[in-house]
Amino acid sequence: MFNNKLFPTESGTPQGGIISPVLANMTLDGLEKALATAFPRAKQQGLKMHMVRYADDFVITGNSKEWLQQEVMPVLIKFLGKRGLMLSPEKTKVTHITEGFNFLGWNVSKYNGKLLVKPAKANITAHLSKVREIIKTNKTTPQVSLIRLLNPILRGWANYHRHAVAKEVFAWADSQIWSMLWTWAKRRHPKKSSQWVMNNYFKTRGNRKWIFAAKKENGEEKLIIEADTPIRRHVKIRESANPRDPVWREYFAARKKQMKQSIPWWSWVPEGAFVEA
Repeated sequence: MFNNKLFPTESGTPQGGIISPVLANMTLDGLEKALATAFPRAKQQGLKMHMVRYADDFVITGNSKEWLQQEVMPVLIKFLGKRGLMLSPEKTKVTHITEGFNFLGWNVSKYNGKLLVKPAKANITAHLSKVREIIKTNKTTPQVSLIRLLNPILRGWANYHRHAVAKEVFAWADSQIWSMLWTWAKRRHPKKSSQWVMNNYFKTRGNRKWIFAAKKENGEEKLIIEADTPIRRHVKIRESANPRDPVWREYFAARKKQMKQSIPWWSWVPEGAFVEA
């Protein structure tokens, strides 16, 4: 659309494009209503039906596998069929919560009756593969530059998972990344001893050893340690909260204070700006 005139596109929108999530949300709008219409007494009947959707990914819960397969699935297929869509056989799974399922990079499962959300194994593997590829393609890059390439990746991944049960995963990922960096440093100096490599590429700060760090003009560049990311459970905003209603002023002030403590880049937000997750 340009100047109120429609110019039809000759090709579709690429998956993963900027507008792709918006189109997916628009296409799937109405799915919750279709389920509510098909099962108007779901709560009273104890069907435990809930739906969570993000772009083209969604999860529908129910009280039994048979009910989901025999009653919910036909409603879903009919809804998607009207929009020219179909369920992906590879990505569609009906499973019990004790077996768990992956959603948006997390694994959701119950352990001895307790629900835990952890980083999914596939997501962890993809993260480490990305880090490994960066290290491999920068064999001769100065240490400072390599740290600057890696830190945004490490910071972003850790911040994404910091609301989940991820402390042990962070520590394990740090050990894997350390091994990659040790191999990277050793290959650069095949004739040097391990002690020399350690002294030149890894530092000791306080009680912590083996910090991958390098000197720069105005100080030191250090590699982020994912295990240092604090785990804080996400508290969903109250449904009835209204930032324009003075009654909720104290509530939003408390949330803003909490965000300042948990979000490293909060200091970059201009004074007076309002950010709400």
